[in-house]
Amino acid sequence: MAYITKRGSSYSVRYTYQDEHGKSCDKWESFPTKEEAVKRQKQIEHELATGNFLIPSTVTVAEFLMDWLPKQCSKHKWAPKTYQSNLALIQNLIIPYIGEMQMQKLRPYHIEALYDTLSKTPCGQYVGGKRRDLSPKQQKRTLSGTTLHEVHQLLHNSFLLAVEWGILIKSPVPVEAPKKTTQERSIWEVEEMRAALDSMEDPILHLAVHLTLVGALREGEIVGLTPEDLDFDAADGIGTFRINKSMQRVRKEALNQVDDG
Repeated sequence: MAYITKRGSSYSVRYTYQDEHGKSCDKWESFPTKEEAVKRQKQIEHELATGNFLIPSTVTVAEFLMDWLPKQCSKHKWAPKTYQSNLALIQNLIIPYIGEMQMQKLRPYHIEALYDTLSKTPCGQYVGGKRRDLSPKQQKRTLSGTTLHEVHQLLHNSFLLAVEWGILIKSPVPVEAPKKTTQERSIWEVEEMRAALDSMEDPILHLAVHLTLVGALREGEIVGLTPEDLDFDAADGIGTFRINKSMQRVRKEALNQVDDG
């Protein structure tokens, strides 16, 4: 049951509920008019009767996401790079803007406002959760639609879990995600490749760039090559190389969070 009490010029709705540990708790909610209090009273009684009552929580977006992140990393066996990428999205693009908001007070228009703000935010405005002073030139390069799409996807996945955990009744993340932006990459012509190779005096650099061009290798694949991956006598003296690993630059914090494998 929920009860209405007049307190000064406002009306309070008092009710009792059980928290996630089964402990009985009393809660007061104040409203400026009796009509609003009666509406909330009926809503609470209906939710308590049907078992759909949302346990009040003051957990913030920052607290929830920093609790969600390591749990998901462990559950899905993320690679260090995946953990580090998601941590950067949370620390630099979400917490500085809505991190202090309570999860249960978040609405779709707050998320839409976040997307609008990020669309005008310079790249690298926050690093490691700390704001940086950018030069006028750096401030002109704003976040891409692809980055905003990644923020949306992270919020979508994490807030669905907040519903499962009983923190939210419904996710406030909008259904429509920000559109990704595509940028066509320029590819060197043969003459440009030869000119670049001819300008390299370091034989190791020359070999690395040459193999990159020949095999269309990624940066991590080329720096991960070791002598045993190269066979100069194979294929009738033409030679072959094998790609079976990749090197990544990751933070120690990320390595400590992921599985040993």
